[in-house]
Amino acid sequence: MPTRAVTLRRLAPAAVLYLLADAVFFLIPSLRSIQSSYFFQLTAPLCGLGVCCWRAATDRSRARVLWWLFAAALGFLMIGVGLSAWEDLFEHFPFEIASLADFAYFFCGVPILFALSTPVEEQRFSLFNWLDAVQAVFAGYLTYVTIFSRLPFSESPAKPISVALLLITYNLENAVLLAGCTLRLLASAKGSEQRRFYGTLFAFLAAYGVGVGFYNQIAVGAEDHLAPNFLVDAPFIWLAIWMLALPKAAEPTEHDAVTKTRLALFIDLGSPVFFTLTLLTLGLVVLRQHFATGILAISVALAVYGVRTTILQIRFRQAQEELQRARDRLEELSLQDGLTGIANRRCFDRTLDSEWYRATRTGKALSLLLIDLDFFKNVNDVHGHPHGDRCLVEVAHALRGAAARSGDLVARFGGEEFAAILPGTTKEAAEMIAERIRAAVLDLKIPNETGIGSYVSVSIGGATAVTLENTSPGLLIEAADRALYKAKQLGRNGAEHTIL
Repeated sequence: MPTRAVTLRRLAPAAVLYLLADAVFFLIPSLRSIQSSYFFQLTAPLCGLGVCCWRAATDRSRARVLWWLFAAALGFLMIGVGLSAWEDLFEHFPFEIASLADFAYFFCGVPILFALSTPVEEQRFSLFNWLDAVQAVFAGYLTYVTIFSRLPFSESPAKPISVALLLITYNLENAVLLAGCTLRLLASAKGSEQRRFYGTLFAFLAAYGVGVGFYNQIAVGAEDHLAPNFLVDAPFIWLAIWMLALPKAAEPTEHDAVTKTRLALFIDLGSPVFFTLTLLTLGLVVLRQHFATGILAISVALAVYGVRTTILQIRFRQAQEELQRARDRLEELSLQDGLTGIANRRCFDRTLDSEWYRATRTGKALSLLLIDLDFFKNVNDVHGHPHGDRCLVEVAHALRGAAARSGDLVARFGGEEFAAILPGTTKEAAEMIAERIRAAVLDLKIPNETGIGSYVSVSIGGATAVTLENTSPGLLIEAADRALYKAKQLGRNGAEHTIL
């Protein structure tokens, strides 16, 4: 595949020869004619259109739609050149007033405006495209009314605007499109296909705007209305060579991340207003002569803008709700033990603090159980760690079933140690729950041959805080830990309890 520099070196001589021939046919009187002028005016944009279509067809990036819109704009411009040739060569249409060709020339800015007002995203909301398409069609309709001062397909005679006013309109259109393209270019991420597109479009609009501005001024002042074609042909030839030399964009993947600046986000959200402002402006222009059409244009612009804003508000509300659900789920996962599915130590600490302050306000007792699996190292050594993990999961489910009141919390305290927070629970009730837990674990009958039995068992240390003054959650944990140590000293597979 030729590099960019090689492609430019190969095509540059042909481009120079083309433009030299263009200049020769204009400068030599014997060769100068309207036929030769239109030959160059048709072939130059045809080269740009062909290469632009090729680029759009072969592009696999998210900017593909932008290249197609650019091709559509060049297509309308080609139609304008063709209509101009037909009117000048066969109908001898007066040069001093606007014609259908001028309508095509002016309308080629609509696809470009579409490209500037369409954010390129991985998942584009299709309804927005339809809204923009409606505005584009209506903009073309109003453009016709503005230029010819009559409604399309009506029987009233056309009253085209003068060439002088039309040239001002052309220059204003080019300036507005160039300004919009500048904003898009500044907001595009470096190295992205969108930046390459807007950079290409910016260079073309700048060169074409300057060239066609001088061309029109020279043509208006010349007796035969002929001007040097290379002023407007050069941007198309450059465009064709430049797009052929541009490297192909890589195909997008689902892992591609697009980080947008604040300016890019502002332009993405504000660019759809381009069409709305265009419709409002055209509506105000035609309002005096075609009141109903002007009111309809203004109404359509405001309605489309209102629908777009409403949809964006709905999507924003849905995104906020989805984000809140994701946060809740993330919070839930952050408080859950990854292996057993019960609460983790973080959740235990948070709940204990919360229940402690609640017990302080209500004056009710608060009990805590620390549960440790007896000789759990032996389970891992004999049966392997996967079996040990399954054992922890089964024990966690048994604990949750034994302490099943709505306010109780069973958590994994660490390694093979669990804890149960029992709000509003007296020492006697906590001892009953501890015995229920001990029996539930034995009923699992998980093999573990030790000096105290053949199955996995637990030792439990409990503590109950009755008077919470001058105490703290940390002291409650220390009391339960001392009781657990005593239960192990007394032979394991049992429970001890203390009052704080």
